[in-house]
Amino acid sequence: MGATETLARWIVATKYDDIPAKCFEQAKKSILDYIGTATYGTNTQLGKIILEFTREQGGNPQARVIATNIKTAATAAAFANGAAGHAEDFDDLGGVGGHPATVLTPTVLALGDELHLSGKEILTAWVVGYEIGTRLSANIHTDRDWHPTAIYGTMGAAAAAAKLLKLDVTATRMALGIAGSEAAGLRRNFGTMTKPFHPGQVARNGIIAAKLAAKGFTADPDIIEGRQGYADNFGGAKCNIPMVTKFLGKVYYLEEEGTRIKPWPCCGGNHQTLTGLLALIKEKKIKAEDVETVDHIGPNIPCTGALLRSTVTQGLEGKFTLAYNISAALIDGKVDYNTFTDKRAAKGDLQAYMKRVTISRNNDVVLRRPHIADGNHEARLVIKMKSGVVHDVVLGVAYHLTGDEVVDKFRLNADATLGRERVTQTISLVQRLEKLKDVAELMDAVTFDGKKGSSGKTPSSPREKAYA
Repeated sequence: MGATETLARWIVATKYDDIPAKCFEQAKKSILDYIGTATYGTNTQLGKIILEFTREQGGNPQARVIATNIKTAATAAAFANGAAGHAEDFDDLGGVGGHPATVLTPTVLALGDELHLSGKEILTAWVVGYEIGTRLSANIHTDRDWHPTAIYGTMGAAAAAAKLLKLDVTATRMALGIAGSEAAGLRRNFGTMTKPFHPGQVARNGIIAAKLAAKGFTADPDIIEGRQGYADNFGGAKCNIPMVTKFLGKVYYLEEEGTRIKPWPCCGGNHQTLTGLLALIKEKKIKAEDVETVDHIGPNIPCTGALLRSTVTQGLEGKFTLAYNISAALIDGKVDYNTFTDKRAAKGDLQAYMKRVTISRNNDVVLRRPHIADGNHEARLVIKMKSGVVHDVVLGVAYHLTGDEVVDKFRLNADATLGRERVTQTISLVQRLEKLKDVAELMDAVTFDGKKGSSGKTPSSPREKAYA
């Protein structure tokens, strides 16, 4: 039995009661966080364009778009919700190539809204999609500059959609086969609106793949392992197809590794540095004007991977520029939504300060590359002060929000648009999602009926406290 068939059989057979409780805890945490980032995202420039486009396209009223009165085809709702959720790059981190919630949640909510599915069904499909996407991302090891969330998320979203549509093994293999040809996304678009387009496209494509398969649409049944297939095209030198199915159903990535909630609205590649730097600034009372140079020394070639930008002309680009984030932390003492606005970028002070910042590679660790959460424990910051004092800091584990902090972040993202009553209701509904007989109850709380729509107000920025 090949990898595609093995995965398909597991997707079909897995039941809610088979899944460890911790997986559902992680899923609900990420779902709540995602609803907050999607709500905020509808008020951004990207969000407004996406909503205008979605209204223009119309569609069979099957599912709703978060924080609006739009009801459209499930595929269109998934696209709009996925793009809005990633608009500020503030959604969660974890498996499925990097951003699980913004590809899986729009998929399951759109189908759940259309088909009036239960909370248990939604959660089961979310976990199934997470495991499929993460098993591929952990073992395919692409060595080209694909956007991992896009190529692995497409397969995860298709798996989740297939689960919700109750496809049999053959049809599920077809859905995965179709999804294999839909998978795409280029890192070059990081720092533009097209990066958030990727999760929207992923969610839409996952539903398209499963719905076509349900109607008998065909694809290669062995798309993952087959010659000229998914692994053959996306896989790198370390691609290990047998490991994709190893301990399937016995070891859950979601239980073992979990998802991580961002404290800062920028690429997660900045977070290890921001964690260490903001703590150092607070501890040593460092003032930006007293710093002569900053050298970030890490294991990667500068300006490769997700942090590919070296210059910043607009706010979005700053999210993927490490020197910009370092400069903002030193000058402003914080990093929040305002850091990445076009208005803030236009001031030019951060770009000028970037000339003091050097990003370099420690070639001694290239072969070893020992990794920790969101970083490498060889990564360090060397800050030389004008006084002659040198701060040499080894960067540790990146900080992530937990417990009540996750709820607080959701409130900060959603209060201005949904209103306090709906926000409180949404928190309760997500926390007891497995008890909902119809997920439409959750969608009722996060959307508007009739002529009501998004408030149009720009929500307040996250609290100014530095989460470090």
